[in-house]
Amino acid sequence: MIPDHDPLPAGFPEWRDDPPWVMAEMVASEPGLASQILAEGEGRRRVAPLIAATLSRGALVSVTGCGTSEHAAMAFADLVGGATGRRSLVHPRQALDAALDPWPGLCVAISHEGETAATVAAIEAARGVGADTALITAAPASSAGRAVRELARTPAVDRSWCHTVGYLSPIMVGADAAAYLAGSQLDPAATGEYLQRCLAELGPGAELAGTALAQGSTVTCLGGAADSVAARELALKIAEGSRIPALSHQLETFLHGHLAAVDSSSGVVAVLTDPAAGPRLLERTRQALAAARLVGARTILIAGPFVPADFVSQLLSVPPLRLPPAPALDARAAATLGAAIGLQLLAVDLASAMGTNPDLIRREELAYREAASQAEGTLAI
Repeated sequence: MIPDHDPLPAGFPEWRDDPPWVMAEMVASEPGLASQILAEGEGRRRVAPLIAATLSRGALVSVTGCGTSEHAAMAFADLVGGATGRRSLVHPRQALDAALDPWPGLCVAISHEGETAATVAAIEAARGVGADTALITAAPASSAGRAVRELARTPAVDRSWCHTVGYLSPIMVGADAAAYLAGSQLDPAATGEYLQRCLAELGPGAELAGTALAQGSTVTCLGGAADSVAARELALKIAEGSRIPALSHQLETFLHGHLAAVDSSSGVVAVLTDPAAGPRLLERTRQALAAARLVGARTILIAGPFVPADFVSQLLSVPPLRLPPAPALDARAAATLGAAIGLQLLAVDLASAMGTNPDLIRREELAYREAASQAEGTLAI
């Protein structure tokens, strides 16, 4: 039953006492959603031309957001920077940082429901220094939507506040834009089929991994290079959905001190899906998992298809969540999207194993509703 308050205020997600959670239904909808986003082409029609014009004059492209949208901004910047060969000009920025220190050029904001105060402030600050502005959102009539010059609409609003569609949708817009800027195009049907295969093949492993992590009291998520984005998003989903203290660290950072806080009460999840990962990154991931296992932690791996089958099997608590190959897709886009499905499935299954409803991110409890209200007011910059 819902603690503290019954019924919940209007506008809250549907409350369920038991799985399946709404979050799980949102994840299951993502293959079709991805196909729809590519078919509608908002990335290549609305956002890519602005990016191309900005880069052509050597100006900066900043991609900004908060929470899950910040992580989507990081993935967006990685996809676009890689596709254009202009990584030095394409930067993800946390929205408050972007509001406090706006850059000229182009500000691409990501806000699923379009009302995040720091993101609206970042847009307004960018306009104040002469930057062009664009928004990726499921809520075009929102405060953020009214503040930008160009808008890319994503077609579905997350019905769970533990956002999954809100992560994958802007990444799909970014993948669409990146393909256009590279002179190619992602196939909507092939992309949807790949994500459907990810759901089917990663599901059993995610359930085992969630059960294993539920036996501990903390989780640390690790990733090097582009995989640090998925590690950050996984830590957020775990904290929101399962209420387990969760941190993310760059792979190398973890090995330079944070390992000291890991013990038999800990879970450690490494993400290794970046197709650019070379032998050094593979070996460093192996060393991190070996170190965590040696001090008693439960160890999990989300792996790309390039990771050798026997790479770390003896160092894992459960078999790895291995992304299927995607020969019909751009390798970086496939890795980014597949890792998103993997981390979301793991977060859902961990919440189920813990017996927590992830959909309201604990705001069914009055104290957490009141605490959240402190962060949702007007932001003065």
